[in-house]
Amino acid sequence: MTLAAAIFLFPNQAPAEKPEVLNVAVIGDFSGPYAPVVGATRPGAEDAWEHINNVLGGVKGVKVNPIIADMSGKVDIGLAKYNEVINVKPKPKFVDIYITPLSEALKPRYVEDGVVGFHAGAIVSLYPQANSYGLYALYPEMMALVVKWMKDNWKEKRNPRLGILTWDTSYGRAILTDEFFAYLKKIGVDLAGKPQLFGIRDVDTTTQLMALRTEKADWIATNTGAGGTLAMKKGLKEMNWEVQLLNTFGEDWGTIRMDPTAFQGDIIFMPIKSYDELDDPSIKTLMGYFNKNKRTIKDKTIFYMVAWYTALLEHKVMTEVVEKHGWEGLTVDNLKDALNNTKDFQPLHGITRLTYSDKRRTPKVGRLYRVEGEKMLPLTEFQELEDMRPAEFR
Repeated sequence: MTLAAAIFLFPNQAPAEKPEVLNVAVIGDFSGPYAPVVGATRPGAEDAWEHINNVLGGVKGVKVNPIIADMSGKVDIGLAKYNEVINVKPKPKFVDIYITPLSEALKPRYVEDGVVGFHAGAIVSLYPQANSYGLYALYPEMMALVVKWMKDNWKEKRNPRLGILTWDTSYGRAILTDEFFAYLKKIGVDLAGKPQLFGIRDVDTTTQLMALRTEKADWIATNTGAGGTLAMKKGLKEMNWEVQLLNTFGEDWGTIRMDPTAFQGDIIFMPIKSYDELDDPSIKTLMGYFNKNKRTIKDKTIFYMVAWYTALLEHKVMTEVVEKHGWEGLTVDNLKDALNNTKDFQPLHGITRLTYSDKRRTPKVGRLYRVEGEKMLPLTEFQELEDMRPAEFR
């Protein structure tokens, strides 16, 4: 067969045409129990993609449309919303889920539907490795940094005793891992009795707090936000028990505003810089959109920021894939490969630092803050976290 005949019989496949639009999906709780913190995901995603489309030129000239849905804090509604958005044409390349129980339920669907899922830092949502990636570090890794800082500043000769009171949800229980308990033992922190749990809509935690006080807890660790954290603080006040609360970032600006007097002195992990660093260029850029688009005080939470840096990461990854493989290469496998080779990405002038690999599906740095007034003031710079993946996923 001549070369000409071969070309005629087996022509090269034409490259895919540039699409008119790309879609990403954002599903969060905008009206349920997580809403005081997670609700700002909606304006954050809208403002971030406005910046990406208008300032960064979209993905190689193609604008990206965020499809945003409210799951009201209920997994069944979240599953229904996912089924709606995944059938939009063109199919979203990414699905951002801001509620741990929903992301746990959707983990196998991402594989079935050929999309990448971004969501919270819980083992059940991320491992074994599939198409799921964390928006931030694993929750026990966050808490370990807080506890280690407290231990390093502990003045007594005996080991401190850590009480645990947290939500009875996959989010709340995410800190209760063998790796976290082993780390406590390693650094010389004792558990004050057994971990205590309460329901996500419970408003009275005094029974659990009494159990921890009986065990003489020096600190109380929790993985809660909004009304859950407030219920704990109200219980402590009613008991006249002054004890330090240690939390991950569910206790953010949105939670603090629920009662600005309640949270003073708490030590919090954050994956990002603080709104209260007014001269930082990342905060100035972000707040420029916040003010221009007339966002309200209720939108000033960590998840406004998380939505920004997640959108910028997705923009980075899609752009790299198109540059390397063309539009036809914008597949889930190529998106995962680009994510797995993301090294110290510092979006928006360094508002956070993101590194991913196939083995470690979550970022591995964070900062500590102390609550003062309605502000989150930094105690540390970004620092690397203890790796708390179970051994079988390393």
